Amino acid sequence: MSTFAAVAINPSRSRQRWLMLGLVWTLYASFGVTTGTMPPLVGPIVEELGLSYSQMGLVMGAWQLVYIGTAYPMGVLVDRLGVRKALGIGILIVLASLILRGLATDFWTLFLAVALFGVGGPIISIGAPKVVAQWFQGNQRGLATGIYATGPVGGSAFALATASSVVMPLTGTWRGISLVYGSGVLLIAVAWWLFARNAPAAERDGMEERQYDGKRDAPHLLRVRNVQLLLVMAAATFLLNHGLNNWTPTLLREGGMSLAQAGAWTAAATATGAAGVVLIPNLAQRGQRTRVLAVLLAAAAAATVGLALGHGPALLGSLLASAVARSPLMPVLTLVLMETRGVGAARMGVAGGLFFAAAEVGGFGGPFLMGFLRDATGSLTAGVLALGVVSAALLLVLPFIRERRPE
Repeated sequence: MSTFAAVAINPSRSRQRWLMLGLVWTLYASFGVTTGTMPPLVGPIVEELGLSYSQMGLVMGAWQLVYIGTAYPMGVLVDRLGVRKALGIGILIVLASLILRGLATDFWTLFLAVALFGVGGPIISIGAPKVVAQWFQGNQRGLATGIYATGPVGGSAFALATASSVVMPLTGTWRGISLVYGSGVLLIAVAWWLFARNAPAAERDGMEERQYDGKRDAPHLLRVRNVQLLLVMAAATFLLNHGLNNWTPTLLREGGMSLAQAGAWTAAATATGAAGVVLIPNLAQRGQRTRVLAVLLAAAAAATVGLALGHGPALLGSLLASAVARSPLMPVLTLVLMETRGVGAARMGVAGGLFFAAAEVGGFGGPFLMGFLRDATGSLTAGVLALGVVSAALLLVLPFIRERRPE
């Protein structure tokens, strides 16, 4: 049998899968850079454009709001066009959003520039697990998911660490994010179009293909109990993650840090969380993932309370612990979704669209809730405590999720 024929039957044995994983990582890193450019620059942006903190919360949640409506159709697009074309289009839209942010003149122009990311972003976040489902099998999927999930974490950490300490001094304005980071995203987009490939046809998830042939639409998937529960988990998890990720630099500044210090510590926490993203999905083997989720959620709840009430070393310890506990939540939930009966590789685009659409309800609500409570109470403490309660409440959902056992 020729090499090409072997790959056509089983792409999970092809070396091309590692190239594809690396390329997806760069796309997701661009995703993270774009989302991480604004939180450390909240102060300068608010001051120059004359925004309130509630308005800034709306801006930071704008792309999540759009994402709610675009995730499902973008998931369908990924399934129909294939990952190469779909993700190539997605990264170009992300680049456009990043460039337009630097041209904003008021609340609405900044809001719309950030909102545009909600069209390109879901293509990448939905396409990435589809690439893993197509090119990897079995427990390899846990390793691959852990690796690509470090992309947005690493990209966000890089932006958080450099936006206020490098880009601002280098360009003299927060608007420099478009030129500096946009150049890197452009190079990544070119690399994707040059080297990315769709997976060859293969016999994947045969049981799901036979059982659900011709029933790949949203109504069918929404009747699957696991899918229903995972949508709830996704929304609450993003409420927690996006609420804290967007407002952590401001929380640290309220604790007495300078703009550069707050950005550096937030970046350090994000980078620390990357270690959890790599290790935990790989350790969370099939059949044990809900138990891993329980440990992560309990740790996240405790660390979030520490963020609200801690000071000095206790605050920094809670910051690092929170990042490690929260960062792997979505990758592990994605693995459970990927292996739920009725989903599989063929329907991962549609299922991922539903999953991330629900997630971004929380993704929009988290930053806005934090900004609203900041204006209402004068500090971020109430908002952080509310997120801690959400983390603890998710533990009540886990016993109802059913995992597929190892075969």
